[in-house]
Amino acid sequence: MPRKTIQKNLAYDTERQLYYAVFRQDGRRYTRTYRTREEAQAALEGNSCADRRLPGKDCTLGEWLTFWLEEVVARDRAESTLYAYRNMARCHVLPALGRIPLAELTPLRIQGYLYEKMNQGLSPNTVIKHYVMLTTALGMAVRLEMLERSPMERVTPPKKKEARFSFYSPEQLQLLFSAVSGTMMELPVKLAAYLGLRRSEICGLRWENVDLEAGLLSIREVRTEVGGSVVLKSPKTRTSARRLGITGLQDLQQVLRRAWERRRSDDPKEWVVLRQDGAPPKPDQLTRDLLTVVRRQGLPKISLHGLRHSFASVANSQGVPMFDISRTLGHSSMTVTSNIYTHLFDDTEAQALAAVARAIEKA
Repeated sequence: MPRKTIQKNLAYDTERQLYYAVFRQDGRRYTRTYRTREEAQAALEGNSCADRRLPGKDCTLGEWLTFWLEEVVARDRAESTLYAYRNMARCHVLPALGRIPLAELTPLRIQGYLYEKMNQGLSPNTVIKHYVMLTTALGMAVRLEMLERSPMERVTPPKKKEARFSFYSPEQLQLLFSAVSGTMMELPVKLAAYLGLRRSEICGLRWENVDLEAGLLSIREVRTEVGGSVVLKSPKTRTSARRLGITGLQDLQQVLRRAWERRRSDDPKEWVVLRQDGAPPKPDQLTRDLLTVVRRQGLPKISLHGLRHSFASVANSQGVPMFDISRTLGHSSMTVTSNIYTHLFDDTEAQALAAVARAIEKA
């Protein structure tokens, strides 16, 4: 277990590098997270939380949502999720609904809020995230007997809009490869295109997880950006932590060997992808650098995640089974892969139907 007790009512999570302090008030138990042990101990001693009260049944939605974010989400969710929820609450939910007493929150008010956000120009998929956050927060209010019934049970979310992803053809990939040849962008571009790696997986790749002799590359850690700060964490899901064989990928192996020869230390924990000055790039900077390259070359706009989609597209066009594509991409199931790439696999089905038709006509 990554979380270890270091004293009474205080634990440390080695993965998230956070301290967890446990408080009890009015017969209830709650937990708060802190960056340093000093902050956590000060809170336990009453220096920062002595007057803190848990929300009562007469609280507003704003008070409940703030409590839920800081005491529940901050403890159990990834930092990127917490950051997204905080922004969603601060910029949208709290100004619109925050002053309404929790007990007076009706399905009609929330339904109206969802319609209002769509009228303001938010996409259906974004508004669905608001719906999910409110459903989760108010569901906990019901379980803790703050509400008898969640108004979200009678709220209808917007219909999800099917995402259409941009991707490159093999010919366009070759043009991009030529454009980044010999630059620091060559390695991240080819890791995304040849292996379908996520941007966070590329940025989180260390030399200890690359075995050039055996031709193996392992995804064990990701490096992402939250609010301008770089965050290290475990892969997205259990299946995202995976091992990929690169024996047959001579081009990628050559780029990796050149990067190995240029490394500045023998530390196995050194990052594989580095800037010219030897520092690891921020994930968002990689995206901006790639956009600069494609604009200069007159290629269609694409992101590193678009190159991941390109991998799936090329694999599908070459008849690679969906199961193998799903495992390589690190999806939790083939259903996830199928849902994401429906437009690609629909083309495959059309080819199958055409083949059957040709056989029947020939007979």
